[in-house]
Formats: sequence, C-alpha cells, structure tokens
Amino acid sequence: MLPRKDKVVRSDGRLDGPIAHSMTSSLHRRRLLALAATGLGLGRAHDGGAQEEAGTPEASPASGATPVAEVSPEKGGTLRLVRPGDSLQNLNPAAFAVDYQVTLSYLEPLISPDALTMEPSPWLASKWAWRDGGLTLELTLREGVTWHDGSPLTAEDAAFSYTVYKSDADSAVSGFFALSETFEAISDLVLTVRFRELDANWLLNAATLPVFSRAQFADFWEAQAGARSLSGFDWQANLPLGTGPWEFADLTESSARLIRAEAYWQQPAWADALEIAVEPGRHDRFKVWETGDSALLWPVSEREASSVDNASVISAPAASVMFAAFNFANPDLPSGSYWTDLRVRQAASLAMNRSRYAAEVFGDRIDAFAAGVVSQPWAHDATLQSPERDVLAAQSLLAEAGWIDYDGDGVREDVNGFPLRPAIIVRADARPELDGVLARVARDLYDAGFGITVESLSADDFDDRWINARTYDLIAYAYDQVPGFTDFDLFGSQWDIRNNPAGWNPGGYINPEADAAIDAFLESVSLERQRAALQQLQVVTNEDLFGLWFGFPRDAILVQPGVKGFQPNIAWQTVNTSSLWLTAPFAGG
Repeated sequence: MLPRKDKVVRSDGRLDGPIAHSMTSSLHRRRLLALAATGLGLGRAHDGGAQEEAGTPEASPASGATPVAEVSPEKGGTLRLVRPGDSLQNLNPAAFAVDYQVTLSYLEPLISPDALTMEPSPWLASKWAWRDGGLTLELTLREGVTWHDGSPLTAEDAAFSYTVYKSDADSAVSGFFALSETFEAISDLVLTVRFRELDANWLLNAATLPVFSRAQFADFWEAQAGARSLSGFDWQANLPLGTGPWEFADLTESSARLIRAEAYWQQPAWADALEIAVEPGRHDRFKVWETGDSALLWPVSEREASSVDNASVISAPAASVMFAAFNFANPDLPSGSYWTDLRVRQAASLAMNRSRYAAEVFGDRIDAFAAGVVSQPWAHDATLQSPERDVLAAQSLLAEAGWIDYDGDGVREDVNGFPLRPAIIVRADARPELDGVLARVARDLYDAGFGITVESLSADDFDDRWINARTYDLIAYAYDQVPGFTDFDLFGSQWDIRNNPAGWNPGGYINPEADAAIDAFLESVSLERQRAALQQLQVVTNEDLFGLWFGFPRDAILVQPGVKGFQPNIAWQTVNTSSLWLTAPFAGG
C-alpha cells in the first residue's frame, strides 16, 4: 500500500500537502518503500570541496541476528514467504504497486543504507563524490555486474531508472527528484547527477531506489506519447530482469517464483528458489506462518509475537517513532495553550511511566526512553533520554506554574478556576500500540493532576481537527522513518500549518535555534554536517520540549525453526533472503 494517488512524495521524502502529513500516523517506512533498498555494504559518502567528509568506514554488523549456527550453510530447498498485497499485476518499480519484498529480491540500488546505521553505503556504485559545492554528484558503478540475461550493468541503466522515477505518471516518488536536473552517463560506469539547488536527502532517499534495465523497458517507454508509465508493461510475458540474488522464473496474479542467480556478483543465494505469495489480511498472513508455509513473517504485532515460541521471535532495531506534539494555539482555551509554560510540559513528561507501557504494550520491545523523533541511528543522539517517572517532581512543577487542585477533584485548575484537561487526538487507524500507550499515559498524568482525554478520530475528522479547527492540545503519531531526515517540517516555524498550507508543524512550535539547526541540515550534503545539525535539533527540541516522547518501537520478526542465517536489516528487516538456508523441520522448504 502506498500513499494516496493525489499526494506526491517530495525530494525530502515527505508527502506533499497538509492532508498528507496527517497520514503519518499510519505511514510506514515499509509502506512508503521507496527509500528502503537495502543490503550490507561498505563505505560512506564523501563530499567534494568545502563539504569533504572523513574516510570510508566499515559496514556495521547486523544486530539482533539469529546466533551463528554450528553447521555450515547448505544449498537447496525453496524459501516461501507470504507478504502483504492484493496482486502482483504491476511491477512498475516507480509505482510501488506491489510489496517491496518482491522488488528487493531481484533489483538493487546504487547506494544502500547500512544495515544497522542507515548511513549510505556503496552497493552497485562502488564510490561517489560531490562536486560544484554539492550541485553535482558523480557515481562510479562497480565493474563486472550483469543483468540476469548476462548483459552488463551500465550508467545508462541508472540514468534511465532515475528518469522514470522522476517522470513516470504513476511514480510514487517523483518528488525525490524535484531538485535534480539531469542524469548523464558520461561513460559506461560513471553517472553524473546535476541539481538546481542543494538536496540534503538525495543520496539517502533517492540514490537508494533500485535501478532497472534500460534495454528491457526503453522501447516501451519511448513509444508512449504524452504522459508515460511503465505500469502498462506486460510483466508476465516479459519477466523483469535484475542484478539481484534472485532471478524471475514465473509470475502470476498472486505469486512469484524466483530462482537463485548463479552469476550474482556477491555470494549466490543458498536456497534454490524463492516463492512469494501475497495475502491482504494480516491475520491470514499470520496463519500462513503458523502452518509453516512462510519462512519469515514481518511486520507482526506485539500480540502475534507474544503468542508464539520466544525462540521464533527476533527483536530488531527499527527506525520508528511514537510521540505526541504539543499544540501551542488552541482557540478553545482562554490562554491559547496549556503548554506555554515549559514547566507544564516538563511535568507531563515526568508523570509518564514509560517502563510500564514498555512492558505492558510492547513486551519491552521498545526503547521507551529514547528522546525526540530522529530514530535513524546515523543521526540519533543516544545521550538524550526521557526522564524516569517522578510524580512528586511533576506535581511541584505544576504548582510552581500556578496549577493547583482547588476543588479537590484530582484535576488541577489555574487561578481563574480553569481546569487542566488537555485533549489528545489520534487517528483511529494508527498502529494499535499507540492506543495502548495513550491510555496508560492518560492514567499516569492524572496522578500529577492532569485530566487527560483521548479522542480516536476517523481520518477525515482527524484532518479537520488539526488542520482547520485546531481544537486539541496534543496530537499523537506513530510512524516509521526513511534513511534521510524528513521531519524538518514537523519542527520548523516556516512550516506552521496555520500559515503554510503545504506545511506540517501541527502545534505552531517556534524556536529560533531549531530553525537554525534545520537550515544547517538543509544547506549541507555532508553527512557529518547533517549529523551535527540534527543532533543540535534534538538537543533544542528536548530542552524546549516539543512534545511527549513515547520512544522508538522495535520490530518483531518471526522466523521458522528450520530457517538459519537470518540477519535483520533496519531499513527492510527481511531483505537478506539470499543469506538464509533451510534445515528440518521447516515444512516450507
């Protein structure tokens, strides 16, 4: 499932327009898909000129992986996976009409997010360099990489792929290329990308899209007059080529069969074949895994994960956030906001029992004390932590701020008798764990004197409340993130939804230091400079508290007992199917 067709993904990785930002309660990295082309690689980008970076680091080890087996990997067998979806009718890479697991099985990107840090790492491109002050990017492709028909991968393939992503009428990611002007193959192995202005996220959020064969699609593409799209290509009659570890052997409406690509430029897959079936129902997918007909299952809910043998559950880091942003401009309040005084915001944070909801809602599969919304490990400041619960300290802060329980009902009032009763709004289709967190937070904050109400709203009502009426006090979100930082419009004052209809910033948050950090991020293509800017942003928005931080949920992945070699990947947890091998008693093999 992708963003609605009437919304566009910008080059920074966000959907365009105010309604789109309300979708973040259900928008997931695994749903957006376009930024999660993954694999284990080496290296880090380095910028030319004034934005030069440090040398090439080594790839991070995968975390939370299945322990290394005593036996060596064995070839053979068929891996079976069940994935979300209704059909496999349209494999247009730009449209993202099918589950990304299918795409990642046979196609690969030039640049891959590191499996642990999400930093850009060489993949089909062996190196890259920024030139002209960040307005030109030169990527050098690996030698010896071939398509599944034996023809060589060239820079023309990459240039064609990026052109399609930019121009395809069905492209879900055309906005990623809004600042890019040209894609030029200056030799078989060198691609030059030129930009109209600096694009801080292009390397992380566009270069990580998989590339596809120009020879296979160019005639079909160029024969179309006017608006063009690869969506009408006959995928069943002309099985798509790739450079990845799996090669297409058969494709039907609801399933794909791929076989090991023996000439793969890396270690070939251990299994002989990979079969992927689509199933729209989450419960139905879980049942398929329970019967042994899917080697892996992801995503899964905490309820599903807690219902199976712990030995089958892998808990892995995820670029995922939960929080509730303060509204500083509620027209229903005489003062405009409960949160103008920082002490009230701090009191709310201190009253939260994060350890309790971590255990009760997530089975402790969450970093509940992680502060902020920058969950990408390459940019996250792990030294910033939300506080342990301290109700007495919270009560003291509220009293200092003038909130006293005058009438003895448990809810504090100001000097005029106006009660401290904040309303939290959340979309009804948000991930279910968010509802569990909010219910517990409401109870926690009552102990300090807050009378919290939680309103679960339909998508339309949610949009109307935060964009138009603005009659709420906290707005709760849960979503997954892409490798590049795209939430600058959540904090930046110029993206205040009251003044900027294409903005987000739901509560009218204003902090000049936060704005300066955002500007520093957007004005750099250097990962080190971006990291410094984002860590400053995290410090500022934690000191001048932007919202209530609920932490970073982890992903649960279910692995059949007879499946060995699983290594999670933070950008797409189940991407590394070629590293799996099968032993009894896995019935699916």
